[in-house]
Amino acid sequence: MRNTHIDLHDRLDREVVAIGNDYPPGHLLPAHTHRRAQLLYGATGVMHVVTRDGNWVVPPQRAVWIPAGLTHQVRMQDVSTRSAYIEPGAARAASTACEVVEVSPLLRQLLLAAVDMPARYDVAGRDGALAALLLHEVARAPVLPLHIPLPRDKRL
Repeated sequence: MRNTHIDLHDRLDREVVAIGNDYPPGHLLPAHTHRRAQLLYGATGVMHVVTRDGNWVVPPQRAVWIPAGLTHQVRMQDVSTRSAYIEPGAARAASTACEVVEVSPLLRQLLLAAVDMPARYDVAGRDGALAALLLHEVARAPVLPLHIPLPRDKRL
Protein backbone atom coordinates (compact mmCIF):
# COMPACT_ATOMS: atom_id res chain seq x y z
CA MET A 1 0.00 0.00 0.00
CA ARG A 2 1.27 3.44 -0.76
CA ASN A 3 0.76 6.90 0.70
CA THR A 4 -1.63 5.80 3.42
CA HIS A 5 -1.50 5.74 7.21
CA ILE A 6 -1.02 2.70 9.43
CA ASP A 7 -4.02 3.67 11.59
CA LEU A 8 -6.29 2.74 8.67
CA HIS A 9 -4.84 -0.80 8.53
CA ASP A 10 -3.50 -1.48 12.03
CA ARG A 11 -6.20 -3.95 13.06
CA LEU A 12 -5.74 -6.26 10.09
CA ASP A 13 -5.13 -9.85 11.14
CA ARG A 14 -1.73 -9.96 9.44
CA GLU A 15 1.65 -10.04 11.18
CA VAL A 16 3.07 -7.60 8.62
CA VAL A 17 1.44 -4.50 7.15
CA ALA A 18 3.68 -2.75 4.62
CA ILE A 19 3.24 0.88 3.59
CA GLY A 20 5.31 3.15 1.34
CA ASN A 21 5.26 6.94 1.70
CA ASP A 22 7.06 9.85 0.06
CA TYR A 23 8.00 12.95 2.06
CA PRO A 24 9.25 16.38 0.95
CA PRO A 25 12.53 17.82 2.29
CA GLY A 26 12.32 18.86 5.95
CA HIS A 27 8.97 17.14 6.62
CA LEU A 28 8.47 16.44 10.33
CA LEU A 29 6.39 13.59 11.67
CA PRO A 30 5.64 14.89 15.19
CA ALA A 31 5.99 12.67 18.25
CA HIS A 32 3.70 9.65 17.97
CA THR A 33 3.50 5.93 18.75
CA HIS A 34 2.31 2.79 17.00
CA ARG A 35 0.68 -0.31 18.44
CA ARG A 36 2.91 -2.37 16.16
CA ALA A 37 6.68 -2.26 15.88
CA GLN A 38 7.95 -0.45 12.79
CA LEU A 39 10.87 -1.14 10.50
CA LEU A 40 11.26 2.24 8.79
CA TYR A 41 13.38 1.94 5.64
CA GLY A 42 14.56 4.98 3.72
CA ALA A 43 15.03 4.07 0.07
CA THR A 44 16.18 7.65 -0.54
CA GLY A 45 17.13 10.61 1.62
CA VAL A 46 18.11 10.81 5.29
CA MET A 47 15.90 10.35 8.34
CA HIS A 48 16.52 11.72 11.83
CA VAL A 49 14.64 9.79 14.52
CA VAL A 50 14.31 11.20 18.04
CA THR A 51 13.05 9.42 21.17
CA ARG A 52 13.47 10.10 24.88
CA ASP A 53 16.55 7.85 24.77
CA GLY A 54 18.46 9.50 21.94
CA ASN A 55 18.83 10.38 18.30
CA TRP A 56 19.37 8.11 15.33
CA VAL A 57 20.60 9.33 11.96
CA VAL A 58 19.43 6.93 9.29
CA PRO A 59 21.27 7.23 5.95
CA PRO A 60 19.73 6.08 2.67
CA GLN A 61 19.42 2.34 2.14
CA ARG A 62 19.30 1.71 5.91
CA ALA A 63 16.38 1.19 8.28
CA VAL A 64 15.50 1.97 11.86
CA TRP A 65 13.74 -0.51 14.12
CA ILE A 66 11.18 1.25 16.32
CA PRO A 67 9.69 -1.03 19.00
CA ALA A 68 5.92 -1.06 19.53
CA GLY A 69 4.62 1.70 21.79
CA LEU A 70 7.82 3.79 21.68
CA THR A 71 7.14 7.52 21.26
CA HIS A 72 9.24 8.88 18.40
CA GLN A 73 9.42 11.72 15.92
CA VAL A 74 11.03 11.65 12.50
CA ARG A 75 12.39 14.45 10.35
CA MET A 76 12.55 13.49 6.69
CA GLN A 77 15.06 14.93 4.25
CA ASP A 78 13.58 14.08 0.83
CA VAL A 79 12.75 10.53 1.88
CA SER A 80 10.86 7.75 0.16
CA THR A 81 10.03 5.19 2.84
CA ARG A 82 9.00 1.59 2.90
CA SER A 83 7.74 0.59 6.34
CA ALA A 84 6.91 -2.82 7.68
CA TYR A 85 4.57 -2.55 10.66
CA ILE A 86 5.01 -5.76 12.61
CA GLU A 87 2.89 -7.30 15.34
CA PRO A 88 4.62 -7.06 18.73
CA GLY A 89 6.78 -10.11 19.36
CA ALA A 90 6.84 -11.29 15.74
CA ALA A 91 10.43 -10.05 15.18
CA ARG A 92 13.23 -8.50 17.26
CA ALA A 93 11.20 -9.02 20.44
CA ALA A 94 14.26 -8.46 22.63
CA SER A 95 14.85 -4.97 21.17
CA THR A 96 13.43 -2.36 23.53
CA ALA A 97 15.02 0.73 21.94
CA CYS A 98 15.44 2.07 18.43
CA GLU A 99 18.22 0.52 16.36
CA VAL A 100 19.55 1.48 12.95
CA VAL A 101 19.97 -1.75 11.02
CA GLU A 102 21.75 -2.83 7.87
CA VAL A 103 19.37 -3.67 5.04
CA SER A 104 20.56 -6.66 3.03
CA PRO A 105 19.77 -6.82 -0.69
CA LEU A 106 17.16 -9.50 0.07
CA LEU A 107 15.48 -7.43 2.80
CA ARG A 108 15.46 -4.39 0.50
CA GLN A 109 13.66 -6.34 -2.22
CA LEU A 110 11.22 -7.83 0.29
CA LEU A 111 10.31 -4.34 1.56
CA LEU A 112 9.87 -3.02 -1.98
CA ALA A 113 7.65 -5.97 -2.91
CA ALA A 114 5.66 -5.92 0.34
CA VAL A 115 4.24 -2.43 -0.24
CA ASP A 116 2.63 -3.75 -3.42
CA MET A 117 0.80 -6.54 -1.59
CA PRO A 118 -2.92 -6.04 -0.91
CA ALA A 119 -3.88 -5.17 2.65
CA ARG A 120 -5.61 -8.52 3.14
CA TYR A 121 -2.98 -10.63 1.41
CA ASP A 122 -3.34 -14.40 1.34
CA VAL A 123 -1.27 -15.64 4.30
CA ALA A 124 -1.16 -19.13 2.74
CA GLY A 125 -0.03 -17.85 -0.66
CA ARG A 126 2.97 -16.06 -2.17
CA ASP A 127 2.36 -12.82 -0.26
CA GLY A 128 2.16 -14.68 3.04
CA ALA A 129 5.46 -16.40 2.25
CA LEU A 130 6.98 -13.03 1.37
CA ALA A 131 5.80 -11.58 4.71
CA ALA A 132 7.17 -14.59 6.63
CA LEU A 133 10.57 -14.27 4.92
CA LEU A 134 10.56 -10.54 5.64
CA LEU A 135 10.15 -11.33 9.36
CA HIS A 136 13.15 -13.69 9.23
CA GLU A 137 15.29 -11.06 7.52
CA VAL A 138 14.25 -8.33 9.99
CA ALA A 139 15.16 -10.60 12.90
CA ARG A 140 18.69 -11.17 11.58
CA ALA A 141 19.50 -7.62 10.39
CA PRO A 142 22.72 -6.41 12.06
CA VAL A 143 22.66 -3.22 14.15
CA LEU A 144 24.76 -0.25 12.98
CA PRO A 145 26.46 2.21 15.40
CA LEU A 146 24.42 5.27 14.40
CA HIS A 147 22.96 6.17 17.81
CA ILE A 148 23.56 9.33 19.84
CA PRO A 149 22.39 8.68 23.44
CA LEU A 150 20.78 11.47 25.43
CA PRO A 151 21.81 11.93 29.07
CA ARG A 152 19.20 11.18 31.73
CA ASP A 153 20.70 13.29 34.52
CA LYS A 154 18.78 16.58 34.80
CA ARG A 155 22.04 18.46 35.44
CA LEU A 156 23.14 17.61 31.92
